[in-house]
Amino acid sequence: MRRGVEEAEIDRLPIDLLAHIFSLITCFKDLAEASRVCRKWKQGVEESLARREKLSFSGWKMDDESTTRLVFLAYSLKELDISRSRWGCQITDYGLHQLSTAKCIGNLSSVSLWGSTGITDKGVIQLISRATSLEHLNIGGTFITDASLFAIADSCPRLKYNLLANTLEFITVALS
Repeated sequence: MRRGVEEAEIDRLPIDLLAHIFSLITCFKDLAEASRVCRKWKQGVEESLARREKLSFSGWKMDDESTTRLVFLAYSLKELDISRSRWGCQITDYGLHQLSTAKCIGNLSSVSLWGSTGITDKGVIQLISRATSLEHLNIGGTFITDASLFAIADSCPRLKYNLLANTLEFITVALS
């Protein structure tokens, strides 16, 4: 503490408490702004992300880089929703490839890629080959083919629920 400058009350909070407070914030934009306040707050935001078991980007306008940056910080992640809604996440094969290298991928029990039209078999296979703990998978509304389904069958022995509704390419290939 500098002479004559009082420390603000919030600056006295321990990192654990800051991380808990930040874990209550669901808006990623607000978390990004909080992480820019000071080093201590940045550390608190990062620790709050590391503790999260669920992340949903559905409804958020997110690109590959933003999505992977947050997932890389979420070490305890078990459920990941990167569905595309009207304004939502616009993940591509490149993003799925990046996500497949995150430390948490092997622990994921649930992934939703619903409506992600920017992904193909290449990205799905890359992600699924490392997400071996999956129990729930939603790939409806995508353009995957049976190649992804074979990879899912090979890589996900715990899979209990797989939603394929409106999977355009798969339906076309299956009917041919």
